[in-house]
Amino acid sequence: MYNTIIDSMCKDKLVTDAFDLYSEMVAKRISPDVFTYNVLICGFSKMGQLKDAIGLFNKMTLKNINPDVYTVSVLVDAFCKERKVKEAKTVLAMMMKKDIKLDVVTYNSLMDGYCLVKQVNKAKDIFNTMAQMGVAPDAHNYSIMIKGFCKIKMVDEAINLF
Repeated sequence: MYNTIIDSMCKDKLVTDAFDLYSEMVAKRISPDVFTYNVLICGFSKMGQLKDAIGLFNKMTLKNINPDVYTVSVLVDAFCKERKVKEAKTVLAMMMKKDIKLDVVTYNSLMDGYCLVKQVNKAKDIFNTMAQMGVAPDAHNYSIMIKGFCKIKMVDEAINLF
């Protein structure tokens, strides 16, 4: 019941209220699960409150609640949108040590982050790594790469992706 309400509140951008409900839940000794944390981490990230999202992530791991690929994707995306690609890579490295298999969404976020900071060749390395990791590129991956190359006037590289 709490998860459903917290999820709904976060979707309505009532993240502070959702966090208060989470705190009430914990005070009543009702254990939050990975879904609870994911919803709140996503909510704080979307509101630009990355520090709060990281705080919840740390709390989650301290309570031995294992993050999943969704948790990783949300944090990577949030860091990359803030142009903090180094921090995004740190989260990825930590998760890969825990054998969490990354998905196409996670790779998209990281590639987009590199393109935002005009490190398109690093984005291309990620693009090439995907296949080695068993993740097939999708149309969004190609779109990110094309826009990234075009933004730095490397149109030939964009064309050579095909």
